[in-house]
Amino acid sequence: MASTVDTHSPAHASTASLLGRLLKESMRGYMRWFMAALVCMAVMAGATALSAWLMEPVVNDIFVNRDESMLMPVGLAVFAVFIIKGLANFGQATLMAYVGLRIVTDYQNRLFDKLSRMDVTFFQNSNTGGLISRFLVDINQMRGAVSNAWTSLGKDLMTLIGLIGVTFYQDWQLALISFFIFPLALLPIVKLGRRMRKVTANTQREMGLFTTLLEQTIQGIRVVKAYSMEAYERARVAEIVERIFKLTMKAERTRALSSPIMETLGGVAVGIVIFYGGYRVIHGNTASGSFFSFITALLLAYEPMKRLANLNAAMQQ
Repeated sequence: MASTVDTHSPAHASTASLLGRLLKESMRGYMRWFMAALVCMAVMAGATALSAWLMEPVVNDIFVNRDESMLMPVGLAVFAVFIIKGLANFGQATLMAYVGLRIVTDYQNRLFDKLSRMDVTFFQNSNTGGLISRFLVDINQMRGAVSNAWTSLGKDLMTLIGLIGVTFYQDWQLALISFFIFPLALLPIVKLGRRMRKVTANTQREMGLFTTLLEQTIQGIRVVKAYSMEAYERARVAEIVERIFKLTMKAERTRALSSPIMETLGGVAVGIVIFYGGYRVIHGNTASGSFFSFITALLLAYEPMKRLANLNAAMQQ
């Protein structure tokens, strides 16, 4: 195989271009399923935002005003919201799983069809383990890209938009202060994605070599036994397995780095909200229900925001 690397290959593409190519090449035949999943994601996002907004009547009408007549309608509304959210989540998960599995099936058929048309020279010059890895590893990672990346972009992004809308509805000044902090995470998140892309490419190459080594050893086990080469083969396997271990640990550390970044920024945002929002409530500038609805929406927005931050690193795999 050629030693040069194409800088325009998927391994060097941005997350946006990877998602665009995935949508164009893989999901075109399943757009109605994908659109149905998006509808379910939109319903789920709306239900999540509504659950945050419902904290306002819960606090103001029930706990502050002690209005007994509101117990039944508010309680039923909360129950209905969570039922709808659960059904919508089931729908989008099932639909996206179907799309992901169909794409894996299509790509495996297309890849084998292309391989069967290649001449003998291609197979002589190609790494057998690398070719097998394309079928078993790379294509299944593509399924993960469909199921996780597009689900994250659909469900998490729409949920985040809905929850941000609730925060601005309740207190736009406090919302501006809170969400000004999170864009500061973009630069380190992008750098982590680039590092992940490099580590993943090296890991895939080592996995291909490992598969080839196993295949050669198993097929040539008579020769290994005849010449007492067991120790030599064990050393070869141990060396490549150790390299894979180090690369995998590096990938895990890189992926985990996004968590402390988001946790720190989230802590700063919530701390500011509690200090400034509590001050406004104490002085009567904001109703207690509005504040609790705001902070509920902010806390609920944290998880989809963190998943979107991890999306860049996940896509580069």
